Amino acid sequence: GDRGPNASGWYRRRGKWIIRSIAHLLLPIHVRDLNSGIKLFRAELGQHYSAFLPDALAFSDVLTLAFISDHRVVIEIPVSVRDRSGGQSTITTMTALDTVIEIVNIITLFNPMRIFIPLSAAGILAGIAWGAPIVLTGRGVSVGAMLAIVTGVIMFALGLLAEQLSAIRKGRSPDGSIVD
Repeated sequence: GDRGPNASGWYRRRGKWIIRSIAHLLLPIHVRDLNSGIKLFRAELGQHYSAFLPDALAFSDVLTLAFISDHRVVIEIPVSVRDRSGGQSTITTMTALDTVIEIVNIITLFNPMRIFIPLSAAGILAGIAWGAPIVLTGRGVSVGAMLAIVTGVIMFALGLLAEQLSAIRKGRSPDGSIVD
């Protein structure tokens, strides 16, 4: 059914809040809005990163994520944007989901431990919280708790591997030469 103009505004604000929240969790610095304003950067720096960037999002948005993830200096100057005066947004739930997936992909590409350490810690802590009462009451070891702990350890090992691959990938340009 028709949600009306207020409902679609609420839906859009909620979606932008979710995307910003995920970006805040994964990025080392606060970014007010990834896709507003004008982005300035040295062309050669942008070209260096272009080989690593996916096509699903706007180049400048993904490049901003890549710069932040790779600990480059990013300065954000807030801009004022007028409300839409006509037409409809082309942003859908699927494009918002694609944006979240691309944020996670870029973070995994440039700083994988920002993803893998929380996953690892969550698995290990969940396993301990689940299994400790069972062990302390002398009822043995919970298979589910052990599975959660082992999954956490595997996530940590995958994170270490991803970190090494990221370092190798960042250390070489697309033509295979070493980049400073």
